[in-house]
Amino acid sequence: MDIGENLLKQLAMRATAVIMLSIIASCDRTAGANQPARRGPALPDSMGAAPTHVSVVRTRARPELLENSTAAMSHRQPGVFFTINDSGNDPVLFAMDTTGADRGAWPVRGATNVDWESAAIGPCAPPGVAECVYIGDTGDNLAHHRSRAVYRVAEPAANGSTDSIVAEKLSYVYADGPHDVEAMYVARNGDMFFITKRRLKNGAGALRPALVFKLSAAEWSAHRQVVAQLVDSLSLVPGSAPLRVITDASLSPDARHLAVRTYMQVYVYATDPLTGRVLRAVPPSVCNIVSLGEPQGEGVTWADNGGRLVFTSEGQEQPIRIANCPLPRG
Repeated sequence: MDIGENLLKQLAMRATAVIMLSIIASCDRTAGANQPARRGPALPDSMGAAPTHVSVVRTRARPELLENSTAAMSHRQPGVFFTINDSGNDPVLFAMDTTGADRGAWPVRGATNVDWESAAIGPCAPPGVAECVYIGDTGDNLAHHRSRAVYRVAEPAANGSTDSIVAEKLSYVYADGPHDVEAMYVARNGDMFFITKRRLKNGAGALRPALVFKLSAAEWSAHRQVVAQLVDSLSLVPGSAPLRVITDASLSPDARHLAVRTYMQVYVYATDPLTGRVLRAVPPSVCNIVSLGEPQGEGVTWADNGGRLVFTSEGQEQPIRIANCPLPRG
């Protein structure tokens, strides 16, 4: 991400936050004096429910961690999550925990950070033997890269280590041409899913829903460039509201829910726990996270299966936010 785009984005986010907080204040003022007490501010239904039980946790991250642009919670090391810097930085995997403590940093051998933007936890090969951290070199602001890559490393022990780790690399293209992607998740069977970030238009000029592409777990044995196929779309439409672009996604530990975040909202979808596919018959829940006050919210991951989420924001020494968002009904 270049400096000019980053500055414009932060200014736009602050302006939108001011507008949203004004709406919140207006809703509070117009509520009748005899209304029952609420846990959080009333928000317009279209923007979603307010998060509850919010905690802001000061971080003690390494000074090299400048972006914190994604989050991937370990399934085997309680409270530990992995994160990365994006373009223009060295290929290093970082770990923190939900107390804000630094838990290690590992230079990744065999990898290049062209535009790292996504990460996920998933099975190594064969599934069930061990777990890996998947690092997505998936960013493409101008949608001009002919191919992208996913790196896979065995999940390191988050004990403060700085030893290097070795990555496998899978190079791929999208079936219909380049896309900018910052949201990736990995199903229990090892299949990888990629969700497009930005506004897209169809032939009639109407905005398209976010597209979902898939690479099967078997592609790791191909030893060649592979093709990610379009398999689905979401109800979330990038560009249909201010700053409604998709910056991260995370599958819950039990694989029953998928959190997809934008700068201002989180959409929580019900998923098939075996395949990781979104269950289209179940409407998603929507959580309005503007009140978290993130300067440039980028990452999301699950603290548990009950809707408690961890949010990360770009910016050195930015705190993490932890909050509850509702799960979909059904």
